[in-house]
Amino acid sequence: MKIDLSQFTGTEGYHKLSLGNMKATDGFACLCEKAKCYWLSDIVSSVQCVQKVIDHSNFIIWRVVKNGSGCIVEAYWDCEENGSYSETKLLYTQKVEYTDFPFDKEDEVFEFYQQGDVVLLKGEH
Repeated sequence: MKIDLSQFTGTEGYHKLSLGNMKATDGFACLCEKAKCYWLSDIVSSVQCVQKVIDHSNFIIWRVVKNGSGCIVEAYWDCEENGSYSETKLLYTQKVEYTDFPFDKEDEVFEFYQQGDVVLLKGEH
């Protein structure tokens, strides 16, 4: 299942996530609804009390990395100049044993952002 999120280049409204005080843009809310991946918003919301996440909440890069039948959810405060990600900038990681997240291929990575208390797609930044 491929979900076209390219039409989201901004947001007209914000949607409260199920946990905490986090909000999602129209695009991220659409992703959660169409892909049935509310678990992803729950992960983001549930780690807002982690000190490293609090310290860098002005801007976080979230990544969902395909891993067999599951995935790994990672949060970084920045990437390297060459676009790679290093442990030194890792804020949080969680392994998800099984997912039906709409990856197209085995090694695909889906990235999105967090700015303060808002979760958004890359195209909405």
